[in-house]
Amino acid sequence: MALPLNIEDLLNKRKVESNRIEFKEGWNPDKIYHSICAFANDFDNMGGGYILVGVEEQNGVAVRPVKGLAEAELDEIQKAMVGYNNKIEPFYLPRTSLEEVDGKQIFVIGCLVV
Repeated sequence: MALPLNIEDLLNKRKVESNRIEFKEGWNPDKIYHSICAFANDFDNMGGGYILVGVEEQNGVAVRPVKGLAEAELDEIQKAMVGYNNKIEPFYLPRTSLEEVDGKQIFVIGCLVV
């Protein structure tokens, strides 16, 4: 599903507040789903947030060029998410998008609340 924002805007924290963007170097479902649930609950009424998997962070800033994810990892992440999404009560389905950045693939999880 296409992102409602340009990927470069997310990486550079333009148009989205920094507390609504998280960078994750790799797939860690425990930490990532903690963030998904936090963004989906949207206690601060900010509209949710974005998790960029395959992007290292240094002092809150994306490290460029991005680390990226292997194609096999991308498939495994998407398969695993089906099971994890079914455990969320009430059911919640975050938007996902594969994006090419710096010649590498990253996985973007959009936890958008309208």
